[in-house]
Amino acid sequence: REAEYVVALYLKSLGWDIALSRGSRGPADIIAKRSNTYWFIQVKSSSGVPRIRGYEIKRLKEIAASKGGLPVVSTLQPFSNGFSTGNYSILFYMLDDWQVLDPLSAAGR
Repeated sequence: REAEYVVALYLKSLGWDIALSRGSRGPADIIAKRSNTYWFIQVKSSSGVPRIRGYEIKRLKEIAASKGGLPVVSTLQPFSNGFSTGNYSILFYMLDDWQVLDPLSAAGR
């Protein structure tokens, strides 16, 4: 849950409106809105390679499609790519193609 707060605070600092899911039980941990762009975000945190299960991907894609947004996976892990906070980096990927997303320029898409 701590990783969700870190990602939410980061997006909020960039001007995104943020809503956290209750209890982290839904398909999206965070719903982020900026202009007319909606991201439905599943946050994964790991000291290694973060894992996401097939049913999590399916549910995330379904909720994003039904609400007109993008299904996004955010990783918080100890690498030097992406936005760094201390010893961790935050990256955003769009499902299905795992394209890296930039939260600063995403609202113009």
